[in-house]
Amino acid sequence: MAKWGSRQGISTVVIGTLHQETDAAERARLEALAADSLQRGGLVILPTETVYGVFASARHPETLARVEGMVTPAYRDVPHIRHTWHAPSLDDVLGAIPLASARHRRLMRRLLPGPVRFDIELDPAEVDQALRALGVPRGLLDLDGVFAVRVPGPDTTQRVLARVEGPVVSTRLHALGWSPDRDPAAAIADGNAERAGIEVLLDDGPARFGVPSTLVHLTREGGYRVESGGALEPRMIDKLARTKILFVCTGNTCRSPMAEAIARSMIEHETEAGGGAGGGGGGGGGGGGGITVLSAGTSAGSGAPASIETAGALRSLGIEPADHRSRPLTRQLVAEADVIYTMAAWHRESVLALVPTAASRTWVLDPEGQDVPDPVGLPQDVYNKTAARLAEMIRQRLVELDLVTEQAAGKEPR
Repeated sequence: MAKWGSRQGISTVVIGTLHQETDAAERARLEALAADSLQRGGLVILPTETVYGVFASARHPETLARVEGMVTPAYRDVPHIRHTWHAPSLDDVLGAIPLASARHRRLMRRLLPGPVRFDIELDPAEVDQALRALGVPRGLLDLDGVFAVRVPGPDTTQRVLARVEGPVVSTRLHALGWSPDRDPAAAIADGNAERAGIEVLLDDGPARFGVPSTLVHLTREGGYRVESGGALEPRMIDKLARTKILFVCTGNTCRSPMAEAIARSMIEHETEAGGGAGGGGGGGGGGGGGITVLSAGTSAGSGAPASIETAGALRSLGIEPADHRSRPLTRQLVAEADVIYTMAAWHRESVLALVPTAASRTWVLDPEGQDVPDPVGLPQDVYNKTAARLAEMIRQRLVELDLVTEQAAGKEPR
């Protein structure tokens, strides 16, 4: 339901109260009103999953100056003297901001949309590239080479932002003295929104968290740090930053150990090349930089070494074999893995028999869906050909996961 509030001497504000049962056409009409206001340089109140904010187009500096003039003295002294771009989608962020680190892209994919703000260190050329893409001047979305961005979660807000040309920024209601700001009640009370010149207010119910977004700082070297707590605790960010890959075959002495060693080698090469995927490694799994690579077998015993032929096949690729010991596939291994690649379709069925909910993260390694033949008992050259084929498939899969870059993936494992 939309309400038009008007008082003598006070501007009119459209208040759209949205519910699950709100007619789709009415919701679309209200979202269009909000987007049109932003496009023209107006002020709009929209929800995020953390708090409500006053949104404004970054291409209208006079509007941003109005908002800055409304900020209370306590917030005016906060040292982040720039605005945060509230992007309509992660694709918009990745299309505008040059992120060289695969680790950073991976972290964003896991956390956005969501209650997280990213402060991204960029060099001067990268800042210029991002600002050109967004069509705004220096010093608005960046400060000393750091660029601020988030993608709010509510679908309504995303759709409004997607209809506006150029970046949109937001200031939380609490910064304007309207508190609490989990819902817009304080902004509506006593004509506050009208007096502030708000043109449209979309009330989509209480924000989920009711606390500020968590600030994550991405460093130029490919690392990150959680600068301040908020909706997500630092330990949750750290957990989401990690990736665990599990390769599965039958006995865990041939195909999956080869896959484990090849994947780890590619990831280590990415790290040394500056891609930020992580370093480290070792026979027990490892990966470093938040990436762990493991293997297991559906019919494996515990502690058997990889076959002599497996070691030879890895050396044919320039990879020195680690001290591998076989492990059986367990529910815990499946539950803890972020992505699982099996050598054959029936291995995938075995994984899902243990944990049916793993279906969305378990694939046959071959992107074409073909089984990788078991080389056990066959000559060394068959093992070598199997390892070479595994390298091709793993290279493609790691690029898909953004664990290595296309450039690094084009090089042979070592």
